[in-house]
Amino acid sequence: MGKTAQQVDLVRNEPRYSHLATPSLALVQKQSPDYSSSHALLHPQHSNISFAVRPDRSVSYFDPVTSLPNRNHIFGALDEMIVSGVDDCAVLFVDLDNFRRINNSFGHEKGDSLLLAAGRRLQRFVTDQEWIVGRFGGDEFVVVVHGKRDRTTLNALAEQLVLELAYPHQFEGLSVSVTASIGIACFPGDATEAGELIQYAHTAMYAAKGMGGQGYRHFRQNMAAHAAESLLIEGRLRQALESNEFSLVFQPIARAGSNEIHIVEALLRWTNNRNEIVDPDQFIPVAEESGLIRDIGRWVLQEACQQASQWRRTRATPIVVSVNASPLQLANPKFCDDVQAAMDAAGLPPDLLVIEMTERMMVEEDAITSANIRRLTEMGVRVALDDFGTGYSSLSYLTRYQIQSIKIDRSFIGNIEFDLRARALVQAIIGIGKSLDVRMVAEGVESQGQAAVLESLGCDYLQGYLIGRPVSAEAL
Repeated sequence: MGKTAQQVDLVRNEPRYSHLATPSLALVQKQSPDYSSSHALLHPQHSNISFAVRPDRSVSYFDPVTSLPNRNHIFGALDEMIVSGVDDCAVLFVDLDNFRRINNSFGHEKGDSLLLAAGRRLQRFVTDQEWIVGRFGGDEFVVVVHGKRDRTTLNALAEQLVLELAYPHQFEGLSVSVTASIGIACFPGDATEAGELIQYAHTAMYAAKGMGGQGYRHFRQNMAAHAAESLLIEGRLRQALESNEFSLVFQPIARAGSNEIHIVEALLRWTNNRNEIVDPDQFIPVAEESGLIRDIGRWVLQEACQQASQWRRTRATPIVVSVNASPLQLANPKFCDDVQAAMDAAGLPPDLLVIEMTERMMVEEDAITSANIRRLTEMGVRVALDDFGTGYSSLSYLTRYQIQSIKIDRSFIGNIEFDLRARALVQAIIGIGKSLDVRMVAEGVESQGQAAVLESLGCDYLQGYLIGRPVSAEAL
């Protein structure tokens, strides 16, 4: 980050705003664009402009990529605002969702260009000389709103920011969009110190991300408790691998109409150093947010391959092991190397390993993820698409990649016995898979009636409590 980017058609022409010539903590003054038309606000025109980063006037107080006030400036200006006796103000913490995809697909120089574009879009909302727009770091920005702002007004502003940032950038012939998550904290209601205000807005931003992103949340006190709990879990996670606190259980997947178990899904379990079982819903999101999922995922791959290799040596019929891959793993250029290393160390043939990825990963793929999916197939590793049918309309990835298995999400299975519409939908999904010569697996099968219907519809495999709960390797 920080390199001068080439001229690209990534943002619209916008006025150049003057920045402070000296590292003063006085508030940045901006010109207010005319937003008399809501159409102009939400659907601005784009044109080519140069993205050469302007010379940095103060390394201490300005960001070299966007020329916006940096973290030091934001903290200082907000603190000065509070000390000077401001009646009220609000901090909006803005984070670009999945920004890594831009860097992975187009490189850091183009990523810098998009950061500059995002910063300029935020600047267009400055309507008061005492408002602050700055880059906090990475793909994070802060907007400080001064003056009487009730919740309704702040909501409207946050909605406008989300819409503005999501409007597509024309990028080398492609239309590139990034969404944003925003957290809001208010002075003096939420906090009375600059550091706390920014921290609480940051916490609320992560709550918005937890709701799927592309939205906003106001800070609430229980969010602080949740954030503290997440930090505690993260700290313990860092020690868990070294302390051998993780283990794998395996859920069987049976061929429809029989009890034959040829496939199992490896599932991660964590028993911490106090002998407490930590729910995966608690620690997996923390592992993903912190990046620890890369190391944990590598361990899961190694253990799953070792177990599959042992079954190959000790059972008459080998068992295929299916391992879930997180978006961060698939976006890692070395992911396939990790897979190959795990198979080599275990002496496992690639046809006994399945890598599962969610449908959302396929829809939101970047260049590295695409390359990894193709390389897995070339290596002979099977690729399965998990949670199929959960709301994403694009099916083009089914023709672009050699998907060997599709797992129908459990949400479609619950009412399949009695709901004709649910049954018709599952039949359509199975038909799509059959037309592409893909194995179909139904998740969440809990009754004999569901199993019978799925078998009659031509589903190949069943997974769920009817078939078997997750158990240790020894109990399988």
